[in-house]
Amino acid sequence: MVADIGGTTIRVALDRGGRLSDLARAPSASVEPDPAPWLRRWAQGLAERPRAACISVAGPVRDPQQVELTNVRLRLRCEDLGLPARLVNDLHAAAMGLPLVEAAQRLHLGGPPPQDGGPVGVLGVGTGLGQALACGDQVLPGEGGHGAYAPGDELEQGLHRFLQQRHGYVDWEHVCSGSAFGDLLEFSRIRHPDSPPIEPGVAAAAWVLERAERDPACALALQLQLAALGREAGNMALRHLTTGGIWLVGGVAARLRPWLGGPTFRSAFEQRGRFSELAASVPRILVLDEEVGLRGAGRIARALV
Repeated sequence: MVADIGGTTIRVALDRGGRLSDLARAPSASVEPDPAPWLRRWAQGLAERPRAACISVAGPVRDPQQVELTNVRLRLRCEDLGLPARLVNDLHAAAMGLPLVEAAQRLHLGGPPPQDGGPVGVLGVGTGLGQALACGDQVLPGEGGHGAYAPGDELEQGLHRFLQQRHGYVDWEHVCSGSAFGDLLEFSRIRHPDSPPIEPGVAAAAWVLERAERDPACALALQLQLAALGREAGNMALRHLTTGGIWLVGGVAARLRPWLGGPTFRSAFEQRGRFSELAASVPRILVLDEEVGLRGAGRIARALV
């Protein structure tokens, strides 16, 4: 059994030697505060009983046998699943799944081809912003998405002040995630007050991405996100000299596909003063496989059998 508990959705599937089947999903809020009963009901409907489980969660995992999440009010204990199980951070699972992603599900955004065996940086752009560093099968998950946001030009300094008034501490997740689009759009509408407000029931990310080509506030919100994402991805590339590439995963990253190859993301990634040439030499890859985390969780679960 492999499952991913994200900020918005929980997904579960059966991994049969690397092949996923019986995929099910539900809103994460619908299984609060304990997803174990939902996972057990899913397993009871299978033709064969899983022999082990790996559950990835969007948050820090200090104990591989139990976890509590704050962004979604969930707690989970492996002993409640009734089979050998392990909990991992969602970017840990995604990093383990990268070798299983087919070539057609990888989009090269810039730089040379990744070097085999080189350090790999993984950025997960979904409801939140996750990060992990991998070298081979050794994965170091982290919470770098909650590092302090560093604004660049005067516009971004204004954005930082706007976010600081709302949140106090401002991290990269406040500008590089699906949940960031609401604040980015409100800030952008200060400069473009004639842009219409979001229609009721429409998610901010969907509103911005659908209207970015014709609405100046949405266009600005998108550019702010792309610039911040490019800068933090480039930061990760220089911190760890990721010759194996910076890999972007997650549902929001996939939806940014039309713009990630453009100048905003690229220049924010590469413009590093005297280290610009080095930054430009780091590969950037967008992963389009939505199940990369489940595939990685399968590798971990099979090792428990």
